[in-house]
Amino acid sequence: MQLIQIVAITGSLCYLGLILPLVFKRKIHEEYAILWLFFGFVLLLFSIWRDGLEYLAKLVGIHYPPTALLLILVGAMLLILIQFSVVISKLSKRIVELTQELGLTKFELEELKKRLKK
Repeated sequence: MQLIQIVAITGSLCYLGLILPLVFKRKIHEEYAILWLFFGFVLLLFSIWRDGLEYLAKLVGIHYPPTALLLILVGAMLLILIQFSVVISKLSKRIVELTQELGLTKFELEELKKRLKK
């Protein structure tokens, strides 16, 4: 086993060691945890299974197989960022809707207070 493989395995285990407790403590919701855990296990798999990593690297045209792990990591981060962007967009839209509803509710409440005073 080469040093780079040991470093990759250690890094993958540390990554999973950070993510799993957050999932179990419900700091990360399940729908987001799926991508984090999936890519954690993919990184661990290719860190351990050197032949698979070399095959993937050849398939993609990468000459130094450990660089394929970096490509997987960058792809994972890109997908997670896209997922977060979609969620943030939905939440922003929902905040606008709720703010408008609250404004209308306050307006109606003020109108009712005015009618009761008369």
